Amino acid sequence: MLEKLELVEIDEEDTSALRLKFPPSPRSGSYPLILGGLSKSYGEHTVFSDVSLSIERGERVAFVGKNGEGKSTLVRAIMGEKGYEGTLTVGHNIMIGYFAQNQASLLDEEITVFQTIDDAAKGDIRAKIRDILGAFMFGGDISSNKVKVLSGGERTRLAMIKLLLEPVNLLILDEPTNHLDLKTKDILKSALQDYDGTMILVSHDRDFLDGLVNKVFEFGNKRVKEHLGDIHSFLQKKKMENLRELERTIKL
Repeated sequence: MLEKLELVEIDEEDTSALRLKFPPSPRSGSYPLILGGLSKSYGEHTVFSDVSLSIERGERVAFVGKNGEGKSTLVRAIMGEKGYEGTLTVGHNIMIGYFAQNQASLLDEEITVFQTIDDAAKGDIRAKIRDILGAFMFGGDISSNKVKVLSGGERTRLAMIKLLLEPVNLLILDEPTNHLDLKTKDILKSALQDYDGTMILVSHDRDFLDGLVNKVFEFGNKRVKEHLGDIHSFLQKKKMENLRELERTIKL
């Protein structure tokens, strides 16, 4: 039987240059983010009420909860894109890198893949642009394609590369794995594991969050509850197998 086995050669390119690193984070204040009594309503509909929390420098937190409970709304409030009641303080020397759910649609469609990254790259990293593009499967002639001909997944990958090039100390990623294939998710996760700043991840992807976060903020019933520990500790506490189960029941 061993003699009949067909040997499959692994393409070495699949494992080359996969560990991409964010630039070193500029040092921030001790508390990049402090919220006090934060509330958000649309007319008579209250999204969340009286949210008070703080995120310390170097913490990696997940925002979880079913859709419509205010995770993205709070992120957009932090980014100054949404109004709110209460206090929201962004700490000293905070430089935010933000990946929104619609980030891919914000790319300039009329320039090429290479130019998109060439415009974003600063300093020594410019010499490695083609290597980075290759690691995210934009090697060869693909880098000469205009953004407008890319698929949704390809645009998401390109937007993610831009984020990797920014020297930031607070990363906020809102559902970053949407439209990403497994290989690109692994590349991104590896880069995030090496990231030395503060991080907020909004995600339903348990496997992606595993090993990336050390605190969970659960959104539900117009409240936000803090859970210490990683995503597995949170799921064990909630007696759930995955985060999609939060769509069926919220018990804060």
